[in-house]
Amino acid sequence: MKYQLLVLCILTAFSINHAADDIKVEEVADGIKLSCPEDVNIAGNDMEGKTLHLTYQDSNTGEYKCGENGPQIFVKYRTCDNCVELDTSSIVGLAVGDVVATIVVGVAVYLIASQARTGQVKPTKKRSDKQNLILNERTNDTNYQPLRYKKGGKDEYDVLNKK
Repeated sequence: MKYQLLVLCILTAFSINHAADDIKVEEVADGIKLSCPEDVNIAGNDMEGKTLHLTYQDSNTGEYKCGENGPQIFVKYRTCDNCVELDTSSIVGLAVGDVVATIVVGVAVYLIASQARTGQVKPTKKRSDKQNLILNERTNDTNYQPLRYKKGGKDEYDVLNKK
């Protein structure tokens, strides 16, 4: 237990000393500000100085280093040209607009479907457009044999042939 506590204290001291050597990054309104500890110049991406102010641009993407053998940091920018920021009021506005549009369409369909019909729709065809039905006249066509109905009598095909 004593040794574990000793190892923990040594690692904590090492991480505190190591953290002091890191590059300091501050967020500003239009980008970030990089600075090195102990007044060392920071260089990278064809820029150099005690502090560097990097605006949000793809051209500022790159590796920045303090001095020759100091700590380094890689900065990656991905800007969005056609993005729209959605806040709470925008989302609520979209939801309310969607509900209102749905209600308007529903009411319009209801009003059109429930309209009272004033009367029957009259056909637009003229009398001359109607075709006359063919009368059921007796023809002299011999292709069809007339049916003979006999009361109580049996026809030739009334009984199945037993073989």
